[in-house]
Amino acid sequence: MTLTDDRITAARLEELLADDSIDLAHRVLWLLLWEGELKVLDLLSLEIGDVDLEQGQVTGVCGKAVPEGGGNLSERATELLRRLVGARESGPLFAMGQRALSWEQVMQTAGEQGHEIHAFRTGGKLHRLQEPAQDPQ
Repeated sequence: MTLTDDRITAARLEELLADDSIDLAHRVLWLLLWEGELKVLDLLSLEIGDVDLEQGQVTGVCGKAVPEGGGNLSERATELLRRLVGARESGPLFAMGQRALSWEQVMQTAGEQGHEIHAFRTGGKLHRLQEPAQDPQ
């Protein structure tokens, strides 16, 4: 798959995260893509048990341990994940109802906002390289 030059700016990310008309599952996914190194499909494969919300960490992806530091979550991401998970104790982390978000759904929802899904991760990486002190918290 070819990545586009489309990159999400910090201001655009904030706009999208504040838009309550967009399902929370998509907004949390976008924030994790922006902040971290995990790929879209890795994030979509996460189960609730793969995340330790008390420690603010993704502990495993597809049955494999996450490299040290690679699964750290910001306070903001942890709080949004708590809202997303709610009272659920198992099942897919990124779900609408009981069904896991699909690749097609995340592509479509990002596209409806004028972006490719990979633009969130690309924009976050670029932002961290240029302005590490200004990452969204």
